[in-house]
Amino acid sequence: MNFTDQVVLITGAATGIGRCLAIDFAKLGAVVIGCGRSKERLGRTLSELLVISPAARMIPCDVGDQKQVQGMMDEVFGAFGRIDILINNAGVGMRKPFAETSVDVIEEIMRTNYLGMVYCTRTALPSMIARGEGHIVNISSVAGKIGTPNLSGYCASKFAMNGLSESLYYELKPLGINVSVICPGPVRTDFSRAFVNNKPKAPAFLTLEPETVSRLVIRAIVKKKFEVVMPWSLALLSRAAHMTPGLFRAVALRAVRFYALERGKIEDNSPQRRGGR
Repeated sequence: MNFTDQVVLITGAATGIGRCLAIDFAKLGAVVIGCGRSKERLGRTLSELLVISPAARMIPCDVGDQKQVQGMMDEVFGAFGRIDILINNAGVGMRKPFAETSVDVIEEIMRTNYLGMVYCTRTALPSMIARGEGHIVNISSVAGKIGTPNLSGYCASKFAMNGLSESLYYELKPLGINVSVICPGPVRTDFSRAFVNNKPKAPAFLTLEPETVSRLVIRAIVKKKFEVVMPWSLALLSRAAHMTPGLFRAVALRAVRFYALERGKIEDNSPQRRGGR
């Protein structure tokens, strides 16, 4: 796991998984560039990084805004000349029944989670193709493998992310560029804490620490794995859902019927803004 002088761009690097990835990559010798919407949080993360890696940089950027992404990428290429590893981690989410969710909210979720990945990948890709090397990592979710009640907009964005990741794998692998999609279950971040009282609740034993996810992401990059679903219990559940979809839906419907009919408890219908998963 030697990433010495590798240029790693991490979106949503201010908190959660993105922050842990930034610190872990810096410890492994990488030149870390992070982005996010909160200048204050980016500043706190950068203070930690500079102790480890003086070349680290944080750039304020809303990845849902294509012009901001282009400006950030111009700055990165101007300073470093390349991106070796792009980690699309930035995202927003909310929990509310679809019928009670405004179209504006769903559009914002798709802009950040899906189109943000598209904008960053599309801008970074020509340089990778020209050099014949690079790695694109998309931080998705188990919610991109299995539909979940009261998470329809979030699930849609992650299903889209998974579909694009698979298409890119076939397009880019022959060109020397690796693609990985990481699908964690619940992670103990500001995002999950914002919905701690909402149902259905994930069992505590399924909840991952962001440090754990970061280590598994780095391992997936080293091993050039395409897909990682975690924890293992949700990986098995995801496999069962795809192998026996009819049976899985029948069992799952019985388990979530009450919650699917229950009205959402969140008064604020805007997405929870976060640096990443």
